Amino acid sequence: MIRSDDVVSRASDVLFSQLDGELLAVDTSASYLYSLNDSAARVWELIEQPVRVGDVCARLSREFAVDDATCATAVLALLQGLRDAGLVFVHADLRS
Repeated sequence: MIRSDDVVSRASDVLFSQLDGELLAVDTSASYLYSLNDSAARVWELIEQPVRVGDVCARLSREFAVDDATCATAVLALLQGLRDAGLVFVHADLRS
């Protein structure tokens, strides 16, 4: 399970593109296409480089005016799903 003190980043082999206001992530190795809504797309942008999950949540809480606990629950679930799909890499050696 991904935790708030984990450092995550996008998997380097995932292609992505904007199409009609949606962000699409393409996993060419598995032949899957993922459509990300606005908040998920913002998470995707924020994890371009390795970043601590808690820092992503703090930024999103400010940008989307959502409480920290709600934001953390949603972000952790999203990142876990992206990790399970092979779209996110967890840098376990960089935990605090």
